[in-house]
Amino acid sequence: MAAVIRAAILTCAAALALTGCLGSGGGDEPTRISGDVATVYSSVPRRGVSASAAAQVLAGERRALAERHGRAGGLRVRLGELPATDEPDHPWDPGLVAANAQTAADDPTAMAYLGELDYGATAVSLPITNNAGLLQVSPSDGLTSLLRRLPGRPRSGPERYYPTGRRSFVRVGPSDLDEARALVDRLSAAGARRIAVVFDREIYGRELAAQVTTLARDEGITPVAAEEYRGRVDDIPEIARKLGEAEPDAVVHLCVAGRGTIPMLVAIGARLPGVPVLASSGILALPEPALPPEPERIEAVGPALEPERAGHEAMRLALDAIERGGRDRRRVIAAGLELGRGLATTRVVVYRPGPNGHFRRAPARFSSR
Repeated sequence: MAAVIRAAILTCAAALALTGCLGSGGGDEPTRISGDVATVYSSVPRRGVSASAAAQVLAGERRALAERHGRAGGLRVRLGELPATDEPDHPWDPGLVAANAQTAADDPTAMAYLGELDYGATAVSLPITNNAGLLQVSPSDGLTSLLRRLPGRPRSGPERYYPTGRRSFVRVGPSDLDEARALVDRLSAAGARRIAVVFDREIYGRELAAQVTTLARDEGITPVAAEEYRGRVDDIPEIARKLGEAEPDAVVHLCVAGRGTIPMLVAIGARLPGVPVLASSGILALPEPALPPEPERIEAVGPALEPERAGHEAMRLALDAIERGGRDRRRVIAAGLELGRGLATTRVVVYRPGPNGHFRRAPARFSSR
């Protein structure tokens, strides 16, 4: 998947450089839409681990639009729903995500694009919508490099996502850096001084692992092992063996939930009994109820906003931006960026496994720094 993502981004960049065909907007397209109808597109997965959250996000988007009677800025606003994946084994499909963004870019009525839902998919769609001059609002994709450089990686900046040279993206909810800070806070509170990290091969896992290890070192916590899970369940025993040999005080799980999640937790528990496991929000969408051994030693961090609320906030921000900007896409982007600066929805909270195997919010809450 990582290679496909990189290929999609490079293809977008090459198209921009050679033909300007990343979107019908480009630099020469008029910034004002004609007519009295504007379209807000929403890109969410129909299947896979995020399908349930996606349905809730869509419900929130529809509710926000209905509350405004489908109007903003003197325009009738309609919602265009697009599938970010139809595959059960992947949270999103780079080809479909790119096609979704291109659909919005090619639509002369398009005013905003709500997406992507999570796990770095915005890295594929954002260069396309940015070149088309569209405001993009993500309900929950926390990929840090979309808006800032990664700690310890000065070359991993957001410039590559903005071919126009102008920002056009707003997120609702915390960034992955907020989650990384929360994880390190929890590690410090638990007295951990040696950690082992397991991450997946997606852009989500790789970036998050770099952030966690950098912040951990700053707090005097030593990463003693880092193992990449490439989606092959047969590799899990060897990964767990290597994690166990490092004798960590805690294990940090930075993978998107999937069929390997429970086997991974079981294998880690067998190799490191009693050692706490801290996970990022990628684990929250476990595909089916299941409890590994010693569930009390597992906790995760994730956004405080429920998916339905996140979708509602994303659509409301887009409609408020259209209300201010009217038919002018550039004014809509400017309004969206200004509104985004006022968001107070970046809180990260703790989740723990409930009796049914799904993670639920723990009674104790905390805010990321």
